[in-house]
Amino acid sequence: MFLCVNANAAIDKTVVVPDFELDRIFRPERVVLLPGGKGINVARGLHTLGEIALVTGWVGGHAGRFIAEGLESEGIQGQFAWCPFESRTCLSILDPQRGTLTELYERGEPIPAGQVAELEGLFGRLLAGAEFVTLSGSLPPGVSTDFYARLLAAAQAAGVPAGLDASGEALRLGLENGHPALIKPNQDEFQGLVGRELSGLAELAAAAREIAQRHDTLVALSLGAQGAIAARPDETWHARPPQMQVASAVGSGDVLLAGLVQALTRGLALPEALRRGVAAGSANALQVGAGQFTRADFERLLEATEVKAV
Repeated sequence: MFLCVNANAAIDKTVVVPDFELDRIFRPERVVLLPGGKGINVARGLHTLGEIALVTGWVGGHAGRFIAEGLESEGIQGQFAWCPFESRTCLSILDPQRGTLTELYERGEPIPAGQVAELEGLFGRLLAGAEFVTLSGSLPPGVSTDFYARLLAAAQAAGVPAGLDASGEALRLGLENGHPALIKPNQDEFQGLVGRELSGLAELAAAAREIAQRHDTLVALSLGAQGAIAARPDETWHARPPQMQVASAVGSGDVLLAGLVQALTRGLALPEALRRGVAAGSANALQVGAGQFTRADFERLLEATEVKAV
């Protein structure tokens, strides 16, 4: 079982609005409503790839029940710490004519201290059945930035490898104090971590390798349409997907993480694991709705994804 921590769960609402602009009334041509959050997207990707995934995190109210029941209807397990308020809603406005995506993400309500302790206890119990842990996304208000570091330390003590996909202080503290098996930032998050702007594949790869060596970890750096870099202290690879028509890239980085950790857990070498991760993330971009890719698209893109040492 893969344990996916989704700290800041949401109802994800995507509306497709051609020629979207401000100060007008629109009637969307399509609406997609899903349980959302980065950890949920990872779990959805793992499920599509044939794995058992369990999501944990905080939820509350009618929105929380929508999230929990929606996951169950998809065949994804969930065990949550329940809070006395409504889970947040995140709105994405997709304009296929202009190729734009406008996102309005609620911050969420502050998590009471009692529920923080409850989730930490639940996480510790769930570790007993986990092969791998992923910790993904922003932390809600009321949760300290060392929260992921504490969960990573608990996973390490239990002998369960873990991957971290976060930003800012949560990423830095998790990396420095939690010793994750891997981190998966995007380019902006990675530049924030290293404290400087990076340009070009060679510079990005060198910086990823530097962080991998310093912290003895795997750095998986997602680069959007340019694919991803994976760096260990002794090897660095770049996977590039084929050119394709993107419907929506929301959740593609999360699905990339799902494909990568599944392949590594199943014993595949890093270049093949990276190829599978990039193929899964690319397949996700063909659909509207995070994690809604098909195995057929994944298999087709897998054949066309190139991997090279850098």
